Amino acid sequence: MKKYILFKIALTCVLNITAQNQENISLNPGYSHQSFYSMLNGEVINIENDNWDLAFGTDIYSANIRINGGKGVELYTYSLGDTSAWSSINSSTINILTNPMNNSDTSWGYGAFLMNQASGMFDYGWGVYNIQTHHIVGDSIFLIRTINGNWKKLWIESKASGEYFFTYSNLDGSNEINESIQASNYSDKRFIYYSLENSIIIDREPALSDWDITFTKYITPVQGIPYSVTGALANVGIKVAQADNIQNPLSYDNYTSHNFETEINSMGYDWKQFQGSYTIVAGRAYFVKDYLDNVWRVVFTGFDGMSTGNIEFNSTLLSTSSTNDIYSNNSFNIYPNPCSDKNNINIVYDINQKSSITIYDIYGKKVYSNDLIENGFNTHIIISNLLKKGTYLVTISNITGNNFTKKLIVY
Repeated sequence: MKKYILFKIALTCVLNITAQNQENISLNPGYSHQSFYSMLNGEVINIENDNWDLAFGTDIYSANIRINGGKGVELYTYSLGDTSAWSSINSSTINILTNPMNNSDTSWGYGAFLMNQASGMFDYGWGVYNIQTHHIVGDSIFLIRTINGNWKKLWIESKASGEYFFTYSNLDGSNEINESIQASNYSDKRFIYYSLENSIIIDREPALSDWDITFTKYITPVQGIPYSVTGALANVGIKVAQADNIQNPLSYDNYTSHNFETEINSMGYDWKQFQGSYTIVAGRAYFVKDYLDNVWRVVFTGFDGMSTGNIEFNSTLLSTSSTNDIYSNNSFNIYPNPCSDKNNINIVYDINQKSSITIYDIYGKKVYSNDLIENGFNTHIIISNLLKKGTYLVTISNITGNNFTKKLIVY
């Protein structure tokens, strides 16, 4: 009976593979919004993108800080002194600024504040790791042009136990504000955001496992010059392949002939071109491999530009991991997957030797382990409240050293 039920689940997925979805995403006039998109569930959230300046990485081991560069925020290091020169900075300082720092457009893990890091494992660009206290201590002053075009001086003072401490003010020292953000409280998000203009923390991002692609403005080199573009950036762990010179992109499905890349800009912005008006690059398709190893074809079909911010594309599921053979020895499957944090998780396995199950979160931390005592075809149930919302790797290991791993998403 169990095998029959699972066969029906897999068959349903196979029957739905060829369904095509025409998607319409709007970033609004002037690209004022950002869209987070799930290949499985469509648009997750469409949210204002003109109201923040800084984005702090939430991983307790990260020192990553990004800026809203695509929407006009600029960041410079004050090069004439260290943090003791705070009071020396004034409005004339902006006249000597050179070499703005931008976020990486290939990795979420390298924000603008990390770009001037020196060699050595203890330097984080804005500060240095203290091996005695295990804190990162700020050693630089920055000048930043905010989303509204106002200049501030900024000192990221430290990060301790997942909490950032920073001070900022106007260039003449007026309106000085001391702030802290317990970023680790938002570990289910990739970033927590902050507005220097309004002095508020902004929780604006969906859970890190709920989205695959975000449509937004970002800085990228165009003919060697940093330039603000509108495009699609992939989440960590999402893989993208590009196929060109295709006669009919809407029916092309040979994704195995193309290399899947993990850089977040693998889809990027250049699926369109501007020649008086925007047109879509002909003969191009993208393939997206999501957290469940499902493969989707994405073909862009329209882009309006900044007058509306509208983006149109066709999304088609080509392959699903649910069609894999789950009945061979030492194999397993997970259902439901994705799974609500209010539902029990069923690990269906078929083993012939002593094995164990281990679950790791997206940062590699072990969050669950247990022995699988019974051989043959069985189900191991994990109670719903044991796992928080997020992305996990579920691994079954046997005594001969073989490991079998699948992704699990809890929402």
